Amino acid sequence: MPPRVVFFDFHDTLGCYEPEHVALYEQAAAEYGVSLERAALDGEARRPWIEDAWEEWRTPVGVDHSAASTDAASYRRLRIALTRRRLAAAGVTGSVIEPIADRVTEIESDPRHFRLFDDTRPALSALTASGVRCYIVSNHLWELPEVASSLGLDGLIESVLTSARIGYRKPHPAVYAAALREAGVAAGEALFVGDSWEHDVAGPRRAGMAALLIDRSGSSGRDDAIANLGELIPPGGERPAIG
Repeated sequence: MPPRVVFFDFHDTLGCYEPEHVALYEQAAAEYGVSLERAALDGEARRPWIEDAWEEWRTPVGVDHSAASTDAASYRRLRIALTRRRLAAAGVTGSVIEPIADRVTEIESDPRHFRLFDDTRPALSALTASGVRCYIVSNHLWELPEVASSLGLDGLIESVLTSARIGYRKPHPAVYAAALREAGVAAGEALFVGDSWEHDVAGPRRAGMAALLIDRSGSSGRDDAIANLGELIPPGGERPAIG
C-alpha cells in the first residue's frame, strides 16, 4: 500500500551543516581566543558529546524538555545551557564559556550554515508529484522551519516539526504522535525515513509506522537500508510502497 505521507528526518537525511556542526563550535570559540579539544568532539566521542548534554531531561522513553522550551526565548536558554556543557566537555573553562555558548547558539541557527543533499529536492519533487505529502520531523533547532524555507523547500514540505517546538526528542513517542496529528493520518498510512536506526526506524515502528534507514556512507551493514533518497521513487514515478 502506498503511503499517504512520508516523514523525513532533516540532519544527515535531507541536509546537513556546512561547515559541520563541530566547526561552528570551533569558530565561536576561536572568536574568543579559545581552541577546543577536537579529540573530544570527533569520532567515537562525538555522539556522547551530543547526547550526554541532554541527560537532565532524559526519561525511560526519551528526552522530555517540554517544560523548558515553551517558546523561542526559553528554548534559547535551554540551548545555551546545553552548549555550555558541551564546551566544558571540550575543555573550555572559566567565564569565557558563557559568551562562547551564546555565540554558538547564534551561529548554529543561521540558515547560511546549512545545505541540502543533491538527491533531496528531486526526491521530494517526485514524491509530491505522485501525491505523497512530505513532512520534516527532526531533533533540531527552533529555527528549523525557517532554515527549511531558506533552503527552498516551500511547496515540497507540508510542514516542519522540530523537537525544539514539540518539547520532546526522538525516540520519545510524543514526537511520532505529534507528527501523525499534524498530518492527520493513521500510523499505517505513513512512512518514516531517516539516518538514525533508533530515532528514525525503531521509534517510528514502535509507533506503528513503516520506516526506512538511509545510510549514505554504507556503514550500517544493513541490506534493507537505502543509500540515497532516489531509491524511494519506483520506476515510472509511482508512489513508494509501505513496508
